[in-house]
Amino acid sequence: MPRDKAIRVGIVGCGAIAQLHHIPSFLRIKETEIAAICDKDEALLTKVGTKLGKAERYNDFSKMLSQGRLDLVDICTPPQTHAALSIQAAESKCHILVEKPATLSVEEFDRVAETCVRNSVKLCQVQHMTFEPVVIDTLSLVKSKHFGDVVGVDIKMLSRNAAEKAENPQHWCHRLPAGVFTEVLPHHIYLTQAFLGAVEPVAAHVKGSEYQGRIVSDEIRVILEGRNGVGTLVYSGASHKDKVIIDVHGTKKNLRIDLWNSARFEYNVGASSLAWRALENLGQSLSITACTVGVALSVFAGRFHGGHYNLIQRFVRSIRNGTDAPVSIEQAREVIRVLESITRQIKTNVKP
Repeated sequence: MPRDKAIRVGIVGCGAIAQLHHIPSFLRIKETEIAAICDKDEALLTKVGTKLGKAERYNDFSKMLSQGRLDLVDICTPPQTHAALSIQAAESKCHILVEKPATLSVEEFDRVAETCVRNSVKLCQVQHMTFEPVVIDTLSLVKSKHFGDVVGVDIKMLSRNAAEKAENPQHWCHRLPAGVFTEVLPHHIYLTQAFLGAVEPVAAHVKGSEYQGRIVSDEIRVILEGRNGVGTLVYSGASHKDKVIIDVHGTKKNLRIDLWNSARFEYNVGASSLAWRALENLGQSLSITACTVGVALSVFAGRFHGGHYNLIQRFVRSIRNGTDAPVSIEQAREVIRVLESITRQIKTNVKP
């Protein structure tokens, strides 16, 4: 693609994820131009279109593809629609950025992937937490064996989503194969794979809570086993605040990442004496302070970029340069395969 030509982007789905993360990221990337947006909700389309100004507005995806002269389609719609929209975009010779999960089954994904390969277009599933700066830095330390061999990863996600979505029985998440878990578990899965490699789910337990007279599954615990380690996934949808905590267990050191606060600290280092415990507390405090100051300075200097921006920028450059996408087709497929396996397990043990 000529370097003096902006990559024309069409966004389908103008909801919260597009407004909060995708649109701001594309606006900051000089090589791209948001040329078109599409949504069936006219009020939402008008709201977002008014802010963007020049972008053409469509309530018909097919028309956007045929009239928009697009290079890249960004799919921010509910997961049930991802496969069909991706195939349409690929048949129109558009590269595809798609929110996770890219499809609801491996069978669907293989059809999408085949269409992309046949039309020589790239596909990238959004796995933005892997591209948060604190995770990028930690994975670099893992690669250098700073923690020794990684033998375990525990990922805990606390969210208000389940309670909020349960208030609306018509919300699209209730029609997913595993409800809200289909939407949130891909985050846990791809993060675990980033630290442990290939994993298989060996156990899953689900519990439901009562919301307005209905039982809604909002708690899940999953155990994943890899060749060299074990991962545990925790999701709680009854929290009053969003939070993501990642614990990395190595043979030399352990690390905790507070993804929401872009902070991390090592623990379980040194001896077991009272003096070492005090030093460990002090070291953790200093690490959190250093992370906080570093992020604040980066934000003030305009240099801080979150996971969505980092991933989208890398994908745009891969299109421009003809290089590999930041999330490969194989990586995306593996997330969906594991998600499908977990779904089969949890459908048999939902507990009120």
